[in-house]
Amino acid sequence: MIIHYDLGEQSNIWSLPFPISRQTALLPLTISALGHYNCDSTYYTLRKGQDNFLFLYTISGAGRILYEEKEHILLPGQVFVIDCRKEQYYGTYEDHWNFLWIHFQGKCAPEYTELLNAEDSTPLTLSGKISFPDYYDRLHALGRHFDLQKELQASLLLQELMTDLINLKRTENFSSKYGSSRSKLNASLSYLQSHYKEPLGVEQAAEICHLSKCYFIKVFKAYTGQTPYDYLLQLRIHQAQRLLVETSLSVGDIAQETGFNDDKNFIACFKKKIGQTPLQYRKQNRYG
Repeated sequence: MIIHYDLGEQSNIWSLPFPISRQTALLPLTISALGHYNCDSTYYTLRKGQDNFLFLYTISGAGRILYEEKEHILLPGQVFVIDCRKEQYYGTYEDHWNFLWIHFQGKCAPEYTELLNAEDSTPLTLSGKISFPDYYDRLHALGRHFDLQKELQASLLLQELMTDLINLKRTENFSSKYGSSRSKLNASLSYLQSHYKEPLGVEQAAEICHLSKCYFIKVFKAYTGQTPYDYLLQLRIHQAQRLLVETSLSVGDIAQETGFNDDKNFIACFKKKIGQTPLQYRKQNRYG
């Protein structure tokens, strides 16, 4: 691990480390430490090879971040998430930087961070839609007497925070690029949800939106995170799961009820998505 830093002579810094327990490695996300730094112009950190992840949130002033060969200025009300295994630099931009930070880890931390930074690693402006200081305060409160129960609560809070940030970024990215197509896409989603039993193709869904097939696929994926085919398949599999548990219909009848063209195709698709055959799923889940 490589690390260089200068905390600055006039900086006011505070941090709280969290204990590591045996179950830490088993949790999707878990907190390592958090802190509140109010730094002068000389503050910086240069790091590479630390096996955790980092939230940075600016309260006032601004921070300068160099990450993945790009420079970013982190302004008040903005948050940035860093994979600390990669080389990164962050420090005060101009005269001062007042910011909150949270180090986290966990077996799903890389996946959450990759989802958030999927299109590009850029600062995310929260604009009152998400209160990062509120999440910080709740995590800080848990750290006063940290035990297994508090660690589980912290894990849930971090997952909630990450989910909020991912959804916000996806919504803003979509609005900035394809906002005018939102109502058309909602119409196509409603159509798919009502007609999933019917033999449908991408062309039909695109026609509902009055969009070309290629553009429709691109915009649909930006809006839902899935291709139209994957979305339709998910609808059909979800309905099949419900029918397997709630009814005594045969596998063949359920295949017809959920839009699959034959039993073999239904069984193959179901097993690929769920990891079990329809009958295995019914046996395991029929009685809860």
